[in-house]
Amino acid sequence: MPVPDLTARKLVQRPGSRKPALPRRALLAAPLLPLLGGAGPAAGLGALAAGKGVLFGTALTRMELEGSPGLGRIAETDAAVIVPGLELKWSGHRPSPEGFDFGDADFMVRFAGERGKALRGHALVWHEALPPWFASAPQDAAGMRALLERHIRTVAGRYAGRMQSWDVVNEPVEPWYRRADGLRETPFLRALGPGYIDLAFRLAHEADPAARLVLNEYGLEMPTEDNAARRAAVLALLRGMRARGVPVHALGIQAHLSAAARGFDAGLLRGFIREVAALGLEVYVTELDVTDRGLPPEIPARDAAVARCYRTFLEAALAEPALRLVVLWGLSDRYTWMNDSPHARREDGLPVRAHLYDGNFRPKPAWHAVADAFRAAPPR
Repeated sequence: MPVPDLTARKLVQRPGSRKPALPRRALLAAPLLPLLGGAGPAAGLGALAAGKGVLFGTALTRMELEGSPGLGRIAETDAAVIVPGLELKWSGHRPSPEGFDFGDADFMVRFAGERGKALRGHALVWHEALPPWFASAPQDAAGMRALLERHIRTVAGRYAGRMQSWDVVNEPVEPWYRRADGLRETPFLRALGPGYIDLAFRLAHEADPAARLVLNEYGLEMPTEDNAARRAAVLALLRGMRARGVPVHALGIQAHLSAAARGFDAGLLRGFIREVAALGLEVYVTELDVTDRGLPPEIPARDAAVARCYRTFLEAALAEPALRLVVLWGLSDRYTWMNDSPHARREDGLPVRAHLYDGNFRPKPAWHAVADAFRAAPPR
């Protein structure tokens, strides 16, 4: 059964005016973040994952944290790493070609730092979430290279030593374009050719040598023709990068899953992770969530199927020692991109119950399924 593209339109822009940027002096004065620290109480998922050598966390946004203090409290308990969901995308801090506004990003860095949480950066290069002015920016090779160089050096350099990892290039593969290399047609590819990927990784490494650098992609986990083509293209891309000495350290498997989908093959996923590991790379699950689109409306049945999907996927992925990080793309049903996506929202109009906590921040069966998967996982 084909799996829909569940990454579509994961963007809900933060309304309102921006806050003043945190002074760089104050930002750099905060202590460096531990890689596996700040996991919270022993019952929290972060602590369970850390006991198996896995870093566990979630994406959050400033809007969510300011709107619902309860969300911050459960994140403190369950997350060892925080991923700013919007604030480090181009549209989150590039109001003009000349200017950067890091007010929201600095808020997220401060939130994580004050709680002893690690940070992940998402994302330095992506063909979506670009500000309106980007369409008028120079699209020739020299202009695009200068734009990328300034962006990556400024953003990755600002937070150097703070990030456990960066999604350097997000979603570079798309077999639909029928290119021999499987790459997606983007403004960066059109201006610079396939070498834009190597360039981005080298720039990120120069700006932040301590960060783990990640190629992040969706549609890699299912036994479908589309996913098979994407896996092949990703592996070819990674092999070439390794052969050229590009500083890539991990592959991110986004894992936007569907509880109604059939045919998940644990052996196939584990085999793919082993192929990535054979290249000397770690594997991260970077955007884990489960839509209940296509399931019956009754909440107990939906919650049970969603929990089963989380557990089945994680049991397979965690069985492989190369899997070192798991990040949820949201903690609570109160905040989910899925209700705004034609590919993920329910056709009956009911709110999606996709996450580990309900809209009132109460744990659901999915929370227990994830906890059980970590308890059963072998240590790294």
